[in-house]
Amino acid sequence: MSALDRNVQMKLSNYYRVFLGDPARLVAHQEGIRLLREDVESLEDCWNAEEEAGISGLDLPRSQAEFLEWYLMFEKKMNADIQYFIDYMRCCASAEEVAYYICMEEMVDGSFDDLMAMVQLGMPINCKMIAGENYWDEMGGGDYSAVHTTMFKTSSAYMRRILNGKDVSIDSPSTECLMNGNILLMWALRREYNIRLVGAMGLVEGSAPVRFGATTAAMERLGLPKEVVAYHKAHISIDTHHSRAWYESLLKHYSSCGGAVLRELALGVSIRYNVAIRYYKYMYGAMRSLS
Repeated sequence: MSALDRNVQMKLSNYYRVFLGDPARLVAHQEGIRLLREDVESLEDCWNAEEEAGISGLDLPRSQAEFLEWYLMFEKKMNADIQYFIDYMRCCASAEEVAYYICMEEMVDGSFDDLMAMVQLGMPINCKMIAGENYWDEMGGGDYSAVHTTMFKTSSAYMRRILNGKDVSIDSPSTECLMNGNILLMWALRREYNIRLVGAMGLVEGSAPVRFGATTAAMERLGLPKEVVAYHKAHISIDTHHSRAWYESLLKHYSSCGGAVLRELALGVSIRYNVAIRYYKYMYGAMRSLS
C-alpha cells in the first residue's frame, strides 16, 4: 500500500494526535504506542522515499549561496503557483468555503506551537533563540488570550458553526489535508529528519503572509466578527517577521553545514512545496464544490 493512501495518512494522523497529546492521557496508551511505533516508522520511511522519488529530477542547490537564492525563489514560487486559490479566496469565496478552508488549516495551525517547541531541540544557541522567540510569540508573549492556538480555535469554532448550519461535514479530511499536517509532525518526531523540518517551516512561514492576507480580506468582505478575523490578520505581520529571522539565522546557519545537511534542508523545502501544492489544488476544488 502506498504511503500516499488515505488509510495510511489517517493512521499516521491518529498516532501523532495521541503521541502529542496531554502527557497524562499518554499513560493509558503506553503499550499501544510502543506496539504502533515500529509500524508507524515503516510507513514514514516509505512516505519519505515516495516524496523523494517525486523530486528526483530536481536540481538541488550545492552551496550555501545557491541554497539561499534557490530558497527565496521557492518562497515566491509557492504563492505564484497557487495564485488561482489566493485570488478566489480574496475575491469570491463564500462564508462556507472560507469556513471549510480554515477548519482544514487547523491540522497545521492547531499544532504549530508544539512544532516550534520541538524544532529547537539541540540547536546552537543563536538558532535556538530565534526559534524560541517564535515559540514565545506562539504563546502570546505570556497572555493566554493572545496564544495563537487559542486565537485560532476562536476562529475555527465560529467557522464550524457556519458549516454545521449548512450541514457540511469536516469529520473525514482528505488525503491531501492529512498530509499537509502529517508531513511536519513526522519530521518533528523523527529527529533524524529535523533539518527537513527547518527548511519546511521556513517555507510555511515565508509564504504564509500572502495567504493570510487573502483570508483576512475574505473574512472582512464577508463581515465576520473581529475576534474571528484576529488570528489571520495578526499573522500577516507576525509571519513576515518570523520568516525573515528564520532566513537570516537558521537557514543561513544550516546551509553552511556541509553537503549532507544542505541536501536535507533542500529536501524539506521541496517536499513541503509539493505537499502544499497538492493540498491547495484539492482545497480549491473542494471549496468550490460547496457553492
